[in-house]
Amino acid sequence: MYMILPCYSRSSQNLLYKAKNTRSRVISKGISAGNSRNCYRGLVQVFSQAENARNSSQCDSMLIGDNAASNTYPYIEIIVFDLVKNPTARTEHEASTSKIGEDQLFYFQQRGIDYEKAMAAMISGFCQAVFNELPDEFGSEVNQLIGLKLEGTVG
Repeated sequence: MYMILPCYSRSSQNLLYKAKNTRSRVISKGISAGNSRNCYRGLVQVFSQAENARNSSQCDSMLIGDNAASNTYPYIEIIVFDLVKNPTARTEHEASTSKIGEDQLFYFQQRGIDYEKAMAAMISGFCQAVFNELPDEFGSEVNQLIGLKLEGTVG
């Protein structure tokens, strides 16, 4: 049996837009299991000269077990110099939290899929958008991470 120790993970981004037509898309995925905590902080600063700047930040969290937790703290700031506003800049932030529960595991088990494979399938599906962007040489590391045993984290 494997035990998941309490863990605290913090990730952050600082994006500063100072040029015209600057664009970014941020996808943050966090998984908390057992007694773990995940925290995401994102800062987006758009300066007045950054006409047509665009930012989209997406923060998704997956909770495994009843004691796992996740927090998201977006901070969007439009910087104005000489009272010149930037009406062309667009920023957006979205966050979601999902939890793997007993009912989902029961669904898999009723179809003959054991706990480990069910967890791996749900985690893989959750992370697929990020995995698709990774270089091929990271494929084996991703498969090893997905294969980590998470016994005792649900229920």
